[in-house]
Amino acid sequence: MKNNIFYYGTKILGFALFVAVLLVFNTVAAAATGVVFAMADGAVVADQPVHTTPVKAGSADLLTNHISKIVTQMKPAATPLDTILRQVNNQVKINSFRSDFYRVDSRPLYDTVKTAYTKTGDGVTNVELEVNNIQAWSADDTCMFKGVTGAQDSNDLVCYVISKNVSTSKIKIQPLNGDSGSGTTEGSIVLPTIAQNTVIVRMGPVKHELDAQTDPYAIVPVKDYNYVQIFMAQVEEGTYQAMHSKEVDWSFKDYEAQNIYDMRARVEYSFLFSYRSLFTSVEDSKERHTTGGVTRNITKGLEYGTGGADRTVTDANFVDWTKSIFTGNSGAETRVLFIGDGLGANISKITTVQKQIEAKKVEVKWGIRFNQIETNFGILLMKHHPLFNIAGWGDNGLVLDMNNIEKHVWKPMAARKLDLITSGQRNANASVIEEASAAICRYPDTHAIIAPKA
Repeated sequence: MKNNIFYYGTKILGFALFVAVLLVFNTVAAAATGVVFAMADGAVVADQPVHTTPVKAGSADLLTNHISKIVTQMKPAATPLDTILRQVNNQVKINSFRSDFYRVDSRPLYDTVKTAYTKTGDGVTNVELEVNNIQAWSADDTCMFKGVTGAQDSNDLVCYVISKNVSTSKIKIQPLNGDSGSGTTEGSIVLPTIAQNTVIVRMGPVKHELDAQTDPYAIVPVKDYNYVQIFMAQVEEGTYQAMHSKEVDWSFKDYEAQNIYDMRARVEYSFLFSYRSLFTSVEDSKERHTTGGVTRNITKGLEYGTGGADRTVTDANFVDWTKSIFTGNSGAETRVLFIGDGLGANISKITTVQKQIEAKKVEVKWGIRFNQIETNFGILLMKHHPLFNIAGWGDNGLVLDMNNIEKHVWKPMAARKLDLITSGQRNANASVIEEASAAICRYPDTHAIIAPKA
């Protein structure tokens, strides 16, 4: 009998230990996987110090007997641009509200036809062709028209640039392997029809043996500037609120952490979308500065879909995007692509992207997990941006060459204690979180904005 009691007692005790271990394991696992307690789900105490009355009203079980729990804060990936800019080497220390800098684009290696040329009658041996970027061209250049067949060898048309006219944005071209002339142009090479938007690739100059000079060309850096913006958040907690026992181990440092996240999210939006300005408040007549977001300095736009509600992204779209992103400039071969919810869903259906996502090609950089998408032109580090959707950018994407994005910092983010008790203002602990900084977008052609066709 005693043996049986001992036997069953051992079994019951073992089961109890198993259950206890299981509970502990589940608690640790939840913490390890990053259980997120979103700020939007919590009780909000706004425009006043955190004290017991509103805390009890908003979260009745918080101020009770002590229970040890782990509360996991939101992760840095929620604000990826801000996270990256706090870790990259491109941080510049400044000592003024206005930060001046120079930026420059490289001479483009291709242009496009602005106005089509249509061959008529016997054809012509030369023509003035309107292009979109006349500054790219010099006399004696050679160029290739992609997709236009040169009849002499059935390959892409190659022409000689006789001269250029800056005022009319036209280059005067002579075909080298164009159509064979007839009638009045028999025995000559004439131009075939060239459609609007045809890509023209700039090739090497062709000089005569007696030429000793060529047209000078230089790109002068253009001066630009951005304003540093003062970002600030304040945390206050009443003395008695701090002393009160709580169901969750939640202290002043946790309020600070929440405010830091909230501030970083708003800084993220400013770095992305804000408008650069120096203005005077109509309320208090004080001067303030807002920083300009990087998206306002990017001129390269990439489209998808057919317009209206269509949001289809094809393999051809993706190939054209990557070609435009990585070619014609001297940016990095690896660039970051932030995507909104809608674009992320559509781009994941592309065969090229889908296969690489399924193969779990990932890279952890700056503490953020990216899907690595390899293309024939370069590598994209793709990351869903959780804040895009709120800003109306759910169907958009943002390509950044982080080598050409800088953070200019006047005052790094820091917490500053306020002594409200000694000054007699409030019986509360207080802290101000402050930063003065700006994001700088250099070399605009290395970045791009992806958006659905209107």
